[in-house]
Amino acid sequence: MTIRPLSLPDLDLALDLLQDGLREVPMYRWLIGDDAEPDAYRWYGEILFVEYLHGLRGIFDDAGVLIALIAVSDNTEESGRIDDDLKERTRRRIRELDGFPHRFNELQQKSAESTVADDPIRVIFVLIHPDHRGGGILAQLVDPVVARVHREGRPLTCSTSDAQLSDLYARRWSAFVRAQFTLTDGPTVWVQRIDPVG
Repeated sequence: MTIRPLSLPDLDLALDLLQDGLREVPMYRWLIGDDAEPDAYRWYGEILFVEYLHGLRGIFDDAGVLIALIAVSDNTEESGRIDDDLKERTRRRIRELDGFPHRFNELQQKSAESTVADDPIRVIFVLIHPDHRGGGILAQLVDPVVARVHREGRPLTCSTSDAQLSDLYARRWSAFVRAQFTLTDGPTVWVQRIDPVG
């Protein structure tokens, strides 16, 4: 297996993982819609890929297939910018997804109200293909980010709508819940933080 940063040529490989992976995440399923077509999840995956490309790292198997992905963001880094084609597809998709703008605004507002650190390293998401869960794949992605916390003296924040993952973050990395919110007719999101030692 190979772990490396992602680049634009990896887009299609990333979208194959994001399309199915985002649907499994309660928060994204609430945002995009339980009954949304797979292409809607692929579109939102492309938005995330472009926005967080500077902080994407993936694990590839021996055949070159992307099996796991983490997105990390620093407040000091500039988000990627979508091109005109993706902007047009985004406008069209927003019109097609009933209630999406309202849900997106709610998520943005509640996330902003639940900020738990200044100038943090942020884990945006971690996705692992179902066939490769367990066996330390998650740790291979998260451990290097946690190491930065102590090396740089900056907190790390992450959020999840998966209760088991929230418990795992707390047990393995001492990423304790510092805030939480519940989306309208949707899941609870736990916001967690790791503080640097010393």
